[in-house]
Amino acid sequence: MVGLLKEASDLLGLAVCFSPHVRLRILNRKVLDVLEQMPKNAAYRKYTEEFTNEKLISQFLVLIL
Repeated sequence: MVGLLKEASDLLGLAVCFSPHVRLRILNRKVLDVLEQMPKNAAYRKYTEEFTNEKLISQFLVLIL
């Protein structure tokens, strides 16, 4: 198994991400930062925050298990 690294995503023009969990965590935190600029009672903010926080929690659990 050592030395077997994925070099292609099999999708034309799409590079392989070697740290997808880290990348997703960064992007999800950026989404939360943008949502903080919206009114707290906005439905889009409420549901998107809830969904994004659930994703962050599940990503964290994947990393520790």
